[in-house]
Amino acid sequence: METSETTLDAPRRLRESAGSVRVSKHRGHHLQTVRTLIAGDLFSLLIAVSFSLVIVQRPDLHDFLLWLPVPLLLTGGTFIFYHLYERDRQQIAVSTLDEWRDFLNALSVVCLIQIVAVQAYPGFGHVITPRTGTIAVFWATALVLLPATRAIIRHRVYPVIHAEQRTLIVGAGRVGQRLALKINKHTEYNTRLVGFVDDTPHDLDPRLGNMPVLGGEDDLVDVIRDYGVSRVILAFSRRSAEELLEVVRDAGLRDVHLSIVPRYFEIIASSVQIVDVEGIPVIEVPAARLSRMARVSKRTFDLVLTSVGLILLLPMFIVIPICIKLDSRGPVFFKQRRMGRGREPFDIFKFRTMRVGAEEQRSDLIEHNESSGPLFKIRDDPRVTSVGKLLRTLSLDELPQLLNVLRGEMSLVGPRPFVVHEDDLISGWARRRLDLTPGITGLWQVLGRNDIEFEEMVRLDYLYVNSWSLWWDVKLLLRTAPVVFLRRGY
Repeated sequence: METSETTLDAPRRLRESAGSVRVSKHRGHHLQTVRTLIAGDLFSLLIAVSFSLVIVQRPDLHDFLLWLPVPLLLTGGTFIFYHLYERDRQQIAVSTLDEWRDFLNALSVVCLIQIVAVQAYPGFGHVITPRTGTIAVFWATALVLLPATRAIIRHRVYPVIHAEQRTLIVGAGRVGQRLALKINKHTEYNTRLVGFVDDTPHDLDPRLGNMPVLGGEDDLVDVIRDYGVSRVILAFSRRSAEELLEVVRDAGLRDVHLSIVPRYFEIIASSVQIVDVEGIPVIEVPAARLSRMARVSKRTFDLVLTSVGLILLLPMFIVIPICIKLDSRGPVFFKQRRMGRGREPFDIFKFRTMRVGAEEQRSDLIEHNESSGPLFKIRDDPRVTSVGKLLRTLSLDELPQLLNVLRGEMSLVGPRPFVVHEDDLISGWARRRLDLTPGITGLWQVLGRNDIEFEEMVRLDYLYVNSWSLWWDVKLLLRTAPVVFLRRGY
């Protein structure tokens, strides 16, 4: 396929916007990122120290100033040890939730050191001796404030005070374009895609707008220099990653970060382990099944949270049925046959959001379907009632699925439970998604909701099954709330 001359011609305004930006300036950008994180951490720690002292000990200003440097210095050193200032300058996407375990470990070490010191040297000379209760309150407060502050910095501060990280994708094929679309959806990445380089580029997805192909792979070094590129992503180039890495390094572009989309990315999860066999990296893909202990842990987690949730949401189970009845005739609940774990069908429960007889009208609306594959979705479905539209927007129609969780047919987090005739179209390795109990939410909900195509939804389900952990369930539950309330992918 021949690529048009206008596609390979980089827009002049893009080249001019790079201006005098050069790779030598990237190091200053990285230092600015680290300084911003340090400033946010110091602010959080200052609040945590002040709050813990005031709540437990009520000291005077002199005591406060004497103890303040202790947790600040210990925390800073421990954070450096846990590489909590490295990810933002090294990685494209940094999730604050992914850092939470490191925060937990680092702050626990900091507080343990102080408790041991207090017990061993009660006086600290003339320095105030913090009580154990003071240290405990500091630990709990900092564990909340530090991640919250970093999340605000990454989502709100970075896009305002930092120049966008100019990024180039090598490979304009299906993988490269899909990656570009995903990066463009996340402003918190603070990344600007300048374009692609590809020897034989494909037709670009219209959703990419005017993103250009800036040349072939032989032009890689010139494009990096001309457009002030600070990150290069290798997305299935025709050349080996080793060859392109050598070209970039030999050109003296030491401050350019390189990211590689691995082969078999569709079936390899981000949590796989990489072991070294005398210099050869080997990816360990875990078995797509849970041990007995893991199944017990997941089921216990589901039962505890579901029981508490049903108690707290009891008023909703009273108000919503009344609203449904007042809005339209018909039953309160809607049941549908779905495919469960081990290919065992079950009836999923939802609050009814459509008029009675909606299923019979589906064939009349099939030409308006906005989803790919066997899924049927219409953004403004005429069959949805007024109350039903509100319930769907806030995902309140799915609350009765908590009853499915209690019955063991569903989990809080897991693969999406497809309708039986949709599930019949899934084949091959993707059928391993049925090795886990389907969930109310999951990767498909958090990463795109209705915006995700059928094939990618199936792949995400497989990745979840292939690398399950209880911590991942916690993260997905925490990330579901903002997705729902901000109506992402609705």
